[in-house]
Amino acid sequence: MKYLSLLAAFLVVQCIPQSLSAQVDSVRVDSVQADITEAISDSLYLNIVIPETDTVTYSYSRYRVAANTNPAANAFINGRPVKVYKTGAFIDMIEHRTDTTEIEFRVELNGEELTKIMYLVRPEAPEPIDTKGNVISDRMMKPSSELWLLTGETLDVQFLGTPGKEVVFNIDYFKDDIPMKEVPEEIAGIEGLYKGSYTVKPGDKVRDKHITFKMKKGLFGYEKKKSEYTVSFNGFPRVAEVLDENAYLNIGMGTDRLGGARYGLLEPGVKLNITGRKADNYRVHLSKSLSAWIPVRFVELKSEYASPSKSLTGNIRVSGRDKSDMITLTLSEKLPYITYQELDPNVIIVDVFGATSNTNWKIKHRSSQGIRNVTWNQIEDDRFRLEIELNHSQNWGYTVGYGWGSQLNVEVKRPPVVTNFNSPLDGRTISVDAGHGGDNRGSLGAAGNLEKDVTLQLSYLVKELLEERGAKVVLPRTDDSYVYMSERKEITLEEDADLLVSIHTNSIGYGSDPLDIRGTGSFYKHIAFKPLAAIMYDKMMELGFKDYGLTGSFNFSLNAPIEFPNVLVETAFISNPEEEILLTDPDFQQKIAEQIVKGLEEFYLQHGYLETVSDMPEK
Repeated sequence: MKYLSLLAAFLVVQCIPQSLSAQVDSVRVDSVQADITEAISDSLYLNIVIPETDTVTYSYSRYRVAANTNPAANAFINGRPVKVYKTGAFIDMIEHRTDTTEIEFRVELNGEELTKIMYLVRPEAPEPIDTKGNVISDRMMKPSSELWLLTGETLDVQFLGTPGKEVVFNIDYFKDDIPMKEVPEEIAGIEGLYKGSYTVKPGDKVRDKHITFKMKKGLFGYEKKKSEYTVSFNGFPRVAEVLDENAYLNIGMGTDRLGGARYGLLEPGVKLNITGRKADNYRVHLSKSLSAWIPVRFVELKSEYASPSKSLTGNIRVSGRDKSDMITLTLSEKLPYITYQELDPNVIIVDVFGATSNTNWKIKHRSSQGIRNVTWNQIEDDRFRLEIELNHSQNWGYTVGYGWGSQLNVEVKRPPVVTNFNSPLDGRTISVDAGHGGDNRGSLGAAGNLEKDVTLQLSYLVKELLEERGAKVVLPRTDDSYVYMSERKEITLEEDADLLVSIHTNSIGYGSDPLDIRGTGSFYKHIAFKPLAAIMYDKMMELGFKDYGLTGSFNFSLNAPIEFPNVLVETAFISNPEEEILLTDPDFQQKIAEQIVKGLEEFYLQHGYLETVSDMPEK
């Protein structure tokens, strides 16, 4: 980061009040000043941002490159002139269609020239297997993990070996000589890939048996190889108990950079009915029509003779507290549950699995001011549903968990009271999260700016504006250190914040053109918190950003809590050189912070509890 980009960064630090900038990092100001002095004294410089090392292994056909120089310089990438932005940033897309692609960065100014060459290389292909004779290779072998299967499910096996052979497999001590077929090379893309399968039948009982692959050699002999992993059929369900407070249920076995789709958290002590295993995940039987998956590390299997976990439901009590309402359901076991919401009407839904209704009445106390009605229904075998209709337009957060014994409690927060129409944030507590930090630097701009720095700067600007309006502000991250997502949530809960805003800058992958993708976006997971995300999105759009979209069901860690409304604001794309300029400009940062605060004011006015007009101060 040099020259004007460094000067902009320095000004951003200086725009934070002195008491706050010291918290950001007092050393940082001196460091930036030194870099600016160095940059100004150097008439020409060249900083490569992407790629980050001299040689990068990369398998795709297009690659994004970025660098920065003196803004007055001319820049060339592989001999082609490219635009130099006022930050000194310049970018391009490189075609990578050979085993090694050279990337030459060159800058010129006043007869001086600097050049740097980097390389993209394709990953080395795996060494070919020597398939002479009779070879059964470990490569591409299945099963590739431990498997527990039920009646009707299919065991798929395969291996890579000598092509053109007669091959079978055994399920050891259960069934022998099940045929396998070689997949045609034009389909498999490789010779010698053999596949076979077996569908589990109702009477099959297999436990922890290996697969033995057999390749015919000579008249009577076989080349044999045993699988590393075992298979088991039927003999379920097994009961498991949740041990880890961070345990969660996955909807399926899919995954992505956010971890895959989840139903939600489970607390220690919850009993699960296990009906299968794939890799390091147990399959959980929730109801006749619904299963889920839980990582093996979160649970402990009970005795094989433990009875399946189930319970009759007792009666329901609805009562009120100072700032919340409590719905209590009596059970005899801690059973798994999932919860979700609806907006119109404003309803919280809790499905309890393994539960059968024996609920004959409910008691609703007058103190339960925030609850309009509670209903229940047995929607299928072993699936009991609670529907909690709220008395207000916005869900301000709730918790579901087991209290005394196996008593299931749903505690629902009431809306905060807005006592001053002209200052709706007065007296409120708001958590403002600066994305990333420390070694987790986040996205990277072509001028060398880091997401973690920009988000921290923005969070302090938002903090200052909120405090001017009478709010108490919680900053889960206060300096250039990394704070775990679970800690950020706990800090927000411990400080009893009404809601959380997580501030980020966006970026594209290495294979996309940074000039093509720009704009602002807002993200939420739970439909109950869509109104907050929609307001924030509208406020960011008012700054003139391109429409990148309002994204729901987003599996980001700080969108997952149900205890408080939350939103992830992807302010703009730092990977886009023009938006990087805006994100690092002190005046524009102030505008972003102002829009976030305006959005919070609008949200409280729309969804907080407003005292009567007679109680409001005159304008």
